[in-house]
Amino acid sequence: MLALFQDPDIPAQAGSDFGNTTEVHPVGVAALALLTALALLVPRRWSTLPVILLLCFIPAGQRIVIATVDFTFIRLLMMVIWGRLVLRSEIKAFAWNHLDRAMVVWAVTLFTFGTLQAMTLTALVNRVGVAIDAMMVYFFFRLVIRDADDLIHIAMQFMVSGFAVAVFFFIENRTQHNMFGVLGGVPLITDVRDGRLRCQGAFAHAILAGCFWACLVPFYFARGWLGRGWLFPLFGTMATLAIVLLCASSTPIMAVLFGVLGGASFFVRGALRWLRWLIFGWLCILHLVLMKQPVWHLLARVDVVGGSTGWHRFHLVDKFIANFQEWWLVGTPATGHWGPGLHDVTNQFVSEGVSGGLAQLVMFCLCVWFAFSGISRSMRTAAVSPANRLIAWALGTAMFMHCMNFIAVTYFEQIVVLWYMTLAACASLTLVPGVPIEQQLRRQSALATA
Repeated sequence: MLALFQDPDIPAQAGSDFGNTTEVHPVGVAALALLTALALLVPRRWSTLPVILLLCFIPAGQRIVIATVDFTFIRLLMMVIWGRLVLRSEIKAFAWNHLDRAMVVWAVTLFTFGTLQAMTLTALVNRVGVAIDAMMVYFFFRLVIRDADDLIHIAMQFMVSGFAVAVFFFIENRTQHNMFGVLGGVPLITDVRDGRLRCQGAFAHAILAGCFWACLVPFYFARGWLGRGWLFPLFGTMATLAIVLLCASSTPIMAVLFGVLGGASFFVRGALRWLRWLIFGWLCILHLVLMKQPVWHLLARVDVVGGSTGWHRFHLVDKFIANFQEWWLVGTPATGHWGPGLHDVTNQFVSEGVSGGLAQLVMFCLCVWFAFSGISRSMRTAAVSPANRLIAWALGTAMFMHCMNFIAVTYFEQIVVLWYMTLAACASLTLVPGVPIEQQLRRQSALATA
């Protein structure tokens, strides 16, 4: 389940240990107050900066719980930002496309089937909160990201923040103490696996911290591709690679490798459709002819840094398919009885099915499908400018990285915001079905000449 908070009555397969517990620190409260003031004062183009600073430097577990409802700091900040948008009449009309509609239906599905699964008031409150969080974040970025310059501007804000995050990660690696642990919401002592420190900073988990920063690199490179200079993208990428290595996890490293693969595929983009079918055909041959195990057993063989849990990920997918009849209708409240350790759902696609059944999983996949459809149409339409094609490719690379991450981890806390931002950017900057191409091209042309 994509969630900005967890609830004890909802299965938290990969959730934070701080859910449903008030965890505030005076420094955190002061930072939230400052960022709230900043969100109210800055121009529209800078309204993303308070959100980015909160994601990077305030622990994910900082929250206030009132009557079992978690008011995370990001939720509180988004409420203030939306209050500003409404009071200042800054909500600009945009053409709804199929991705926007799919996101709304996905949120409704998440709320409906998740509530039916548990049939408790707590579940109802939880799912309402998750759905509202998703809509607030997605449509905020949908409004803010209007052209390529807006996306690059946001990427620069992340990039500058990343330099400071890399410094904090380096200090954590040298001391084995997470400086953000003093605030509460993240562990004070850095986790160790197979002799390697898994730094996480203010992020909810070391794996998610690495994946978060890895998936931003395509946006850094978009700045260089558009001729804005390569100095910042190169240094930003170096800081990101340092963060990924200090996380000491296979998944972020694989995300970087997938990002390199996705970016390099631009040079063979004309043959990419055939390449995809070739890969699909090869996987079918492996599954039906060459492998004794199902093809998803390949997950068990992934181990980049040592100590990886590839077999667990394979076993989870295998049991998810085998127990289809248990979860397809409204999901299932628990997966621990599927096998040892399978209470920990480290796969986003599995998590969607477990949380809300087949309907939620299908809607989630449709959101991904429409995002890639918009990217594909932008690359294939001759009237799209070269700059917009490069932005579409950067978005496609980021989407590819996220989807590969989904096979190995369930998103929660900060990285959920980045995921919604990427989807919103696809909806704003690519030719997503649901709006006539001519209308979208006129809008892109008008923004480019504004």
